[in-house]
Amino acid sequence: MSEKVSVKELVNDPKRIGVMATTNRAGEPNAAVFGSPYMPDDLTLVMGLGETRTAQNLLESGKATFLSILPGASTPETKGTRLYLKVRVMEKEGPNLEEIRQKIAAVAGAGAAGRIKYAVFFDVEATRPLIDWNV
Repeated sequence: MSEKVSVKELVNDPKRIGVMATTNRAGEPNAAVFGSPYMPDDLTLVMGLGETRTAQNLLESGKATFLSILPGASTPETKGTRLYLKVRVMEKEGPNLEEIRQKIAAVAGAGAAGRIKYAVFFDVEATRPLIDWNV
């Protein structure tokens, strides 16, 4: 494969596809594509969320997996990472929420930003490569 890219670089790459997977307390899975997640440092993932199934699942379970995918010409050439996450806090008001809304408005417009109801901060508990043949 090519040069080594950090987890933070893979997550913060503007061309990446981001998928958040969660479960509710009954263990029923959900997965959704998101553009807002970013890593301000190596141990934190931050994102904005509306009143969605993902938000409800995070309120119930507090756990998630985030996939950051940079498609290649073929599957073996695809770069990416998996982040195993635990919710640190979900804020419904305040400067963090406003900052996330502003970032989303700049990329996706005011309508998308207006749907954001939570500023979610996760602790990164573990990471793995997107494609990994190890147990």
